[in-house]
Amino acid sequence: MAILALKCIFLLYILIEPTNLQLLINVKNQGGDVMQENITGNVSEDTVTLEFLRLDGVFISQLVDFTNEVEAMKVVIPGEEELGQSGHQVLCFLTHAAQADFIAPDAMAKLRQKNPGTVRVAEEDKGWRQTTATAWAGRVTGLLSPAAARHCAAAKDRVYIRSADLTRWSPRAGVEPSSFSSEVIAFPPQALTSDVAEGSPAVSVCVAETDTSKECICHLEVCVNWYPCGLKYCKGKPQGGLSYRCGIKTCHRCFRYHFYVRRRDTCLNYM
Repeated sequence: MAILALKCIFLLYILIEPTNLQLLINVKNQGGDVMQENITGNVSEDTVTLEFLRLDGVFISQLVDFTNEVEAMKVVIPGEEELGQSGHQVLCFLTHAAQADFIAPDAMAKLRQKNPGTVRVAEEDKGWRQTTATAWAGRVTGLLSPAAARHCAAAKDRVYIRSADLTRWSPRAGVEPSSFSSEVIAFPPQALTSDVAEGSPAVSVCVAETDTSKECICHLEVCVNWYPCGLKYCKGKPQGGLSYRCGIKTCHRCFRYHFYVRRRDTCLNYM
């Protein structure tokens, strides 16, 4: 009976063991201000989501789908009443996920905070990662990652992607790159070419464009001030000599996204 009882308890533990872990982290940004990040690891979906609200009211939500190697950066930008802007804009950028840049959900699910009130600063600055989108994602988002498709649903037709990543995803998805390419909506050719003689884009950058009805290249900057980017291992006792997991490594990284817009007035001040 005792053995049966233990088996029942073990089975119950498996059934009720949570597949999600949520951490609320107090983080100091580069300006010295304290912000709160919400990090969720979903073991069943093999995803990690990091969210925070910037001091300027912009909401950032970064999802990493480890199974499909897709990273989705969602940005929700409120309108500025002084400029007569109502509502908000939602943008989403899909890029190939470098798995080594974020710890996996199963490792995330094991994290616990000893001092939840502590204000944390990242150990390593990973610098800037620049991405230039070449197309609107169209229907390809759902083919690449159901989790990313749900994450970016509010962005509607403002989900951006680059052709180089489609080539990297195709072997994993088991399809030809052309199959992916047929599902995206490419930017106009002039948005993807440069004037070699002048060294400037054929389409001007939005910050230099004064005509609000003109097309231009917009850019957006996002900094993630603290995230678990790796595991730390310590050596065991001299007799055994085996290493064991004893903590996490934390990093800071900034992203700069360049993307085409049909009208200057749809490119707000994203700096």
